[in-house]
Amino acid sequence: MTDTTAPAPEAKAKKANGKPKVARPRLDKRPDEHVITVLRPNAKSGKSAERFNQYHTGQTVKEYVEKMKAAGRTEGQIWADIRWDTDPNRRLINIGPTVIEVPPPPPPKEKKAKAKKPEAVAGTAHPQA
Repeated sequence: MTDTTAPAPEAKAKKANGKPKVARPRLDKRPDEHVITVLRPNAKSGKSAERFNQYHTGQTVKEYVEKMKAAGRTEGQIWADIRWDTDPNRRLINIGPTVIEVPPPPPPKEKKAKAKKPEAVAGTAHPQA
């Protein structure tokens, strides 16, 4: 009898250079010992606010991840939240080796004054064209 077993999946998943194919690159995780600085408190609402309010300035990444795992979140969900909140365009939290100083909030935007409509005077009529 001849051996007709299919090659192992590992053999199929390798490129010509011998490295395994990856569908997408792994996203970076922050070191467990880095600390969180909340830059914009109460920045979210609804269910996301419940999760966001679990961040505390001075808390380590490991403490936050363990706290959220205990609340029933998966590690992928936790890291997705962390990446969203640390996104440079949002800057809701900062994660680094030390707590940073919270920058002052931006000045409020000035409201434009609306032009008032002229009031019609009683007894005057507009000429018809």
